[in-house]
Amino acid sequence: MDKASFEIIGNVGTCELKDVKGGKKIAILSVATSERWKRDDGEWNEKTYWHRVAVFAPAKVQRIETMVQKGTRVRIVGQVRPGSYEDDKGQTKYVVEFVVGPPGDIEILARAKPKADLAA
Repeated sequence: MDKASFEIIGNVGTCELKDVKGGKKIAILSVATSERWKRDDGEWNEKTYWHRVAVFAPAKVQRIETMVQKGTRVRIVGQVRPGSYEDDKGQTKYVVEFVVGPPGDIEILARAKPKADLAA
């Protein structure tokens, strides 16, 4: 069996849980990765890339729901799938989707700092 897979190691920017048919949930994560390089003049440059990852596997969604928040460092392994959608103008847009199903994996590498207690 052939497959296209990915591994992303980065920090979660946003985490959205959505209810779908049959009482199930999916998690939509935005995960930041970056690269850093030294220019010819000796100065450092850094570029951040954002990746949208859809998680469908119920056990993994539950782990995300209880353990992941903005700033959590994660390692995500899943499948790359081509997709398309129609925009507001009726034009077809093509995208690459990062999807985590049952064979994929989500590993919490570092928890985000707890949010400050606003009541204190």
